Amino acid sequence: MGRILLIGGIGAGKTSLKQMLLNEQVSYHKTQMLDFSHTFIDCPGEYLEIPRFYHVLIDASHRVSEIWALQDATKERSFYPPKFSKVFRKPIIGIITKMDLPKANIKQAIAFLNYAGIEEPFYSTSIMDEVGVAPLRKRLEELNELRNH
Repeated sequence: MGRILLIGGIGAGKTSLKQMLLNEQVSYHKTQMLDFSHTFIDCPGEYLEIPRFYHVLIDASHRVSEIWALQDATKERSFYPPKFSKVFRKPIIGIITKMDLPKANIKQAIAFLNYAGIEEPFYSTSIMDEVGVAPLRKRLEELNELRNH
């Protein structure tokens, strides 16, 4: 299968990370609905922030090889419910975004991902200077190789 489901709150950086990894022009636009591409399913942040939409994330997870759960390091709260990762039957990778911003609190972001039941290692990233993106690019290449075999 090889596809990745991107989940996270509004403004967590899901679309920007996807654009960077696919070598597209990084430009902000609000994701309005599930966005299916060859590699990613990009979800609107509302699907995590509004509990009645959880079923959409769960359903979309059946169409992917793994889930990338993003946590914005500048947010003072998380939208992941306790142990939320346990509803999925796919590997989940925790990604901390916006680590380069002045308000970033990496320890808090790690605590939020742990609270959601997501296990380390976590990948701390910055879209602006591509810090921490190399391991995700490598993972993406590995999944593409699996898809092509």
